[in-house]
Amino acid sequence: MAATLTNGGFEAGPAYNFGTYYRGPLTPTGWSRVSGLEAPDILDNAYNQTGAGFAQLLDPHGGSRFLDMNGASPTGGLYQDVTGLNAGDAVTFSFWVGRWAQNSAGTLTATLFGETTATNAITLAHLPGASTSEWTQYSVSGVVPLSGVVRIQFTGNSGSSARGAPGLDDVTMTVTAAPGGVPEPGAWALMIAGFGLAGATLRSRRIKAATTVG
Repeated sequence: MAATLTNGGFEAGPAYNFGTYYRGPLTPTGWSRVSGLEAPDILDNAYNQTGAGFAQLLDPHGGSRFLDMNGASPTGGLYQDVTGLNAGDAVTFSFWVGRWAQNSAGTLTATLFGETTATNAITLAHLPGASTSEWTQYSVSGVVPLSGVVRIQFTGNSGSSARGAPGLDDVTMTVTAAPGGVPEPGAWALMIAGFGLAGATLRSRRIKAATTVG
């Protein structure tokens, strides 16, 4: 079974901020909170908030939920480990970033931990006079390490607990096989065993040849 990203649209599992204003420790199914940061707010298209700076709110890019990438403090973060990948393959995570038209600000940073670490940081300015909001797609790419595990992590910083952070929605993963392919761990074990058997056979032949000459 191919390795897949779980719940990239944040539609499954615990949810809060649905039509109310509540922050808690929960994260969407398949995702974990980044240590030291708040769990991001999970919002849906029924959420409503009034007051200065909230005249225009952001709807989900897809489905009914999205994340506001801060928590009770200005910072929030979550991550997911994707396992069962093939070492050497290229992996890309695409995701959509948006802003509350009048109340969103700060930076959303996507980090891919693979063979090396790759980062894509998106900064949204605070635009108190804005009248529209929109979603824009970004991506971050890397190479699968020998472990076959990569981690995709998103962190947000609004710079103020009084403002919403950039929104995150619809994370997807694509994998491109390495040119020529890279053997899986089981294949490596068979290859090593085969090399050992070939070496033993060659040594046995040399011993027999030396005995015959003597």
